[in-house]
Amino acid sequence: MAINPNGRILWEGLSPYDGSPIVCIVTGLVEGSANGKTGTMLQTWILPRSVKPNEAFKDARGASVCGDCPHSGANNATCYVKWFHAPLSVWSAYHRGSYAHIGQDWDLFADRAVRFGAAGDPAMVPAEIWQRILEFCVSHTGYTHQWRHPWAQGLKGLCQASCDGFADYLAATEAGWRTFLVAPKGATAPKGMAHCAASIEKGQKTTCQACTLCDGASADVFINAHGASASKVTA
Repeated sequence: MAINPNGRILWEGLSPYDGSPIVCIVTGLVEGSANGKTGTMLQTWILPRSVKPNEAFKDARGASVCGDCPHSGANNATCYVKWFHAPLSVWSAYHRGSYAHIGQDWDLFADRAVRFGAAGDPAMVPAEIWQRILEFCVSHTGYTHQWRHPWAQGLKGLCQASCDGFADYLAATEAGWRTFLVAPKGATAPKGMAHCAASIEKGQKTTCQACTLCDGASADVFINAHGASASKVTA
């Protein structure tokens, strides 16, 4: 099988949530992401190893990479990620042997912007992996719903705590996290929070790559629910 230079395997191991085998892969090394919201950031994918991600998302097997996220298929199924598109494509390429391991080539991240967790929660990957990337990349974004768990605390200051309501926001802030609050369509941003400038409701004035507020340290950020399941996000 020919090696695809567009991606590399960053880490393989066991999920801290349920002990299942998972993998973290980066793509976009040659061909940048076509995601209009994020820009041409490198995308990292945290995926189950033994089951197709779109199938795992439908039930409890998805917890290996999603943990107790309320948007998982086992819970409210309000996730904006299309698990049967890019995540499945990356997973399939991995199982074909298309991606080489990163090895010592961390400089591939030099001067690049990186998205921690285009699918899956970055807290499922050891913080040391993200720290290694940060030695080279110019900027990053990241979000975790696992901010309450002891094993996720290494991401404090690296990722936003994903919050689904003001109670979450207060708890995460008290615990020392920068936050990313998702609220129903039409809701206004709480005082002191930055309204995501890459969002549809703000006219997509910029991209995540250019903004970089969601780096776990800079600001608390707010966005209205978006995507096909936005109507399921209620007050």
